[in-house]
Amino acid sequence: MKSVRITVLHRDPGAAFQIHLLGLHEKMRPGMVDRPKGTGDYLFMLFHTEVRGRSCEGEADWSAPSLMIWTPKDGHYYGNTQKQWDHSWFHCGGKEIAPILKACGVPLRKPIAMSDPFLMEHFVLEAAAELSNSNRPDPKILRNLFENFMRALVRQTSRPAEPFTPARLLAIRSHLEQNFTERIRLADMARKAGWSEPHLCTEFRRLFFGIPILQFVQQLRMSHATYLLRDHNLRIGEIAEEVGYPDLFAFSKMFKRYMGASPRKFRETHLKNEAPPR
Repeated sequence: MKSVRITVLHRDPGAAFQIHLLGLHEKMRPGMVDRPKGTGDYLFMLFHTEVRGRSCEGEADWSAPSLMIWTPKDGHYYGNTQKQWDHSWFHCGGKEIAPILKACGVPLRKPIAMSDPFLMEHFVLEAAAELSNSNRPDPKILRNLFENFMRALVRQTSRPAEPFTPARLLAIRSHLEQNFTERIRLADMARKAGWSEPHLCTEFRRLFFGIPILQFVQQLRMSHATYLLRDHNLRIGEIAEEVGYPDLFAFSKMFKRYMGASPRKFRETHLKNEAPPR
């Protein structure tokens, strides 16, 4: 999956729930991240590749995929000095986070083995779409997305012996994540899975949060488009082609349906005062 990164420009210290930064499948050069004092907010990080890190249990190698949750008081130490590593993450803050984590019984300060990383990926995509909305992002929607993610996480990790998703369906989703800019045919996906088209669609929707396959592909395309629109050196026509739309009109129409504004209006309204990424 191509990476997505969003920085929230205006932080509200009094907000009950707010996402500050998020990233999806950000690939890092070999090396370690060492922040002894942390960043002063909650950091959720999913490692798609093996890394070494420090938790409440000490320093150790963490297998993939694993999720680590640091509180505002924690320092951060993680990475891989031997090879490139891949992670998805988000920073958040607000008085509602701690009660949600406590109520759900989410483990903190130690790596959580995940049978299916799509839980985290789905949250990041949904949150990115809400944060990129042409209207003001709704903190209640973001909070609800977060709480649903926490509840689903605990449900998944409480049954580690039970496969969360059939391997063939995970392979289909991985193929979509890697090739969402290309033309996707349900018949081709069904052949890959060894299922009929109706059965594939039913299983995909059932196991991946009620999202149909083609909607999942559109979601990937639109999320990546909002990321590319932050680069003012790219023409909108170039962005359309990059995310799989050779027809600029079709891209603009679909973007407006998902994001509530045309690509040009989205860029003018939200990105003209954007601060450089840290």
